[in-house]
Amino acid sequence: MPEVPPATVAIAHTKEKHRSQERVLGLVREALDHLGGMSRFVQPGQTVLIKPNQTVFYSAEEGCTTDPLVVGALIRLAKEAGAARVQVGESSGGFFSSLECMRITGMAAIAEKEGADLIDLGSDQVPNRTVAIPGGALIQEVPLPAPLVDADVIIDVPKAKNHHIEPITGALKNWVGAVNRQWRQYNHGDEDMIPRFVDIMTVSRPALCVVDALICGEGDGPIANLPRWAGCILASTDPVATDVAIARLMGRDWRGLRFAEEAERRGLGRRAPLDFVGVPLEEVAFAAWAGHEGFEYLPVNFLVGSGVTLAGTIGHVKSVLDSMLRRGDLQKVMWLKGTPTIMIGEVDDPQFEAHLQEGPYVVFDDAAKPQYKDDPRVHFVPGHPVLRTAMPELMKGLGVEYPGQAMMKWQQLQRWGMHLTEYASPRRIARLGARSLATGGLVVAGVAAGAALLRRWGPGAHGAANAR
Repeated sequence: MPEVPPATVAIAHTKEKHRSQERVLGLVREALDHLGGMSRFVQPGQTVLIKPNQTVFYSAEEGCTTDPLVVGALIRLAKEAGAARVQVGESSGGFFSSLECMRITGMAAIAEKEGADLIDLGSDQVPNRTVAIPGGALIQEVPLPAPLVDADVIIDVPKAKNHHIEPITGALKNWVGAVNRQWRQYNHGDEDMIPRFVDIMTVSRPALCVVDALICGEGDGPIANLPRWAGCILASTDPVATDVAIARLMGRDWRGLRFAEEAERRGLGRRAPLDFVGVPLEEVAFAAWAGHEGFEYLPVNFLVGSGVTLAGTIGHVKSVLDSMLRRGDLQKVMWLKGTPTIMIGEVDDPQFEAHLQEGPYVVFDDAAKPQYKDDPRVHFVPGHPVLRTAMPELMKGLGVEYPGQAMMKWQQLQRWGMHLTEYASPRRIARLGARSLATGGLVVAGVAAGAALLRRWGPGAHGAANAR
């Protein structure tokens, strides 16, 4: 048999931890030059869709979402190559719009600054087209957002970070956010999720994958990651090789990547061999903390039974608790309300009555036994699996719905103000400041809050987030 050539992955790296726009542009350009430059992928007059990871409003500096500076660099390079239109699209996993999420993270500010359009791929306001999937392993057709279907060039821009259902999440799982939010709600989180979304990528394969591995996310992903400085940009035409490269960069076991295994089987790319060009992998690889195992580390009674999956209800509830624990919110709830008990799926609780006395009791998923989910003293969250409603329903069940909403709004406002000062053009900031005069200064307050955070963190704030 003829020898199969290796898949190529380019690596650019800097030890300088200040993430300026020009420095990140240089890194992205350097990585792409190893593959032939942006003009290899984008021709004059074409429409380019950039798909970052914007699944939650947490920052790139927190190790959670794609860095706006990386996307800004790609927008600029695509326009230099002659792109007639550049779009930045996402279908966020939260219970608010993707556009709102991108405004909070600073992605909207960068898009406006560089002249790109924002697209909420998950919105019902965005038309969908039914696309046939020839030889689909699980589905034979799928409704896909028109901007994704119509784009001449798709660029997949994942964040390098851990995930609780795989060693890492990267270019392949990023496609969970490439579909309508309602379709995703009914087709995400079950045992067939991986082949289903791999089917989708076979008819919407990105031409280029560019990984934000500047500040990686180690620990309890996908939204409670700890930031870890790596200073890398990875680039490849192969989404499978891209994910393997992320795993190897972070010292995770690439053989445990089920998305990559399935995608390789479907002809979307190669797991091995890989040819690294640019900076050698060995010079930049590190051993990322894998995160907690099991559920014993959670300071709540956490009961998990049968009939549920980690990719579904368990993972979504765990992610909320991980995030609350990581940011100190869970301790505040316990101080106010006592020790919560969280039950997921079909399981018995021998200490049921005692747990009811100790704190709030929340039962998730239709798979739970009737004597628990039908008890009027518990807060039952229906669904199978429970996905987008996990966070608001948990807040309601813990008895902190309104304080939780207020706290989340304040967190969003802080990040929005911080990212506005970091990514927006001075003209944009001035325009918002003028508009706020008619609204009691709320916009200025948000910008001031962000600026205050930046000042408190000091001039090295861009890199300070890498502290474990």
